[in-house]
Amino acid sequence: MKIGWKGKQTKEANETSALGTEFSKFLEGGDVISLVGQLATGKTTFIKGVLSGLGYKESVTSPTFTLVNEYLTKFTIIHIDCYREENLDRWIQIGLHDYFNDENIVFIEWADKIIDILPKDTISIKFSHLGNNNRKIELDI
Repeated sequence: MKIGWKGKQTKEANETSALGTEFSKFLEGGDVISLVGQLATGKTTFIKGVLSGLGYKESVTSPTFTLVNEYLTKFTIIHIDCYREENLDRWIQIGLHDYFNDENIVFIEWADKIIDILPKDTISIKFSHLGNNNRKIELDI
């Protein structure tokens, strides 16, 4: 993945979403993206921007309680949230590894909770609060 930024600061939700839209231009089938950061740092907002950039027009919600949401765009986007379930065996039973293939793009919020079972080439994005609704979004590829 060749992208023109390694770290950005955003002040508003629309800026975080716009960064996701920009990021969507660089995605390829098979990408797995780890999203790590505290509550309310913009992870889901970023994914909303990604989906918008891929032409998705429907509602996008966090899968905090459902664990997995799927969205059909030019790629199948798998949106996983590990906040409420960090048991590795449970994720394996759910079929997490089945989502990792060349057709899907997988976004995993709270991925640090299941780091041991993620593919080695997972792209990591770290979200952090800077105060006054500012956030820092850092890309590690």
